[in-house]
Amino acid sequence: MAAFTTATVLAGIGAAAAVAGTVGSIKAQKQSQAAQRKAANAQKQQQTLARRRSVRQNVRQAQIARASVIAGGAAAGTAGSSGEAGSTGSINSRLGSAIGFSGAQSALSGIITSANQSAADANTRANIFSGIAGLGTTVFGAAGGLGAFGIGGPSGASAGTQGAVAGNAYS
Repeated sequence: MAAFTTATVLAGIGAAAAVAGTVGSIKAQKQSQAAQRKAANAQKQQQTLARRRSVRQNVRQAQIARASVIAGGAAAGTAGSSGEAGSTGSINSRLGSAIGFSGAQSALSGIITSANQSAADANTRANIFSGIAGLGTTVFGAAGGLGAFGIGGPSGASAGTQGAVAGNAYS
């Protein structure tokens, strides 16, 4: 039966802590990703509601302006004139322009939200892989690193300790 040294026990504790930390990190990152998706969906709904409200407000203003032109034409005795037709045509044109602009803004907001979500998802994946790499590095070092393969120095769990001591010659 192999004897457990302090270095072996510490390496085991370190590896277990690395595993627990990586698992916890991955779980938290997935929760963060889900929360970001929920926020992005809520933001899209908010943008849709704002666009609808803007369109209703523009239509309402156009109706008021059109009614004012028609009432003014009737009072002046110019109802149905080319001036009245030009004014109402202009109102309709501005309404169409405002609705088109609102739609374009809404579409761009959706694109921005989606791009931000994609970036957050990629960042989450990068953090997960970083945690896995850190875990692998910890386990590799605890197992003796390259020395465990008979390459480049002493083997076994104490190899990392010996390398650390040699590296601190100036302390």
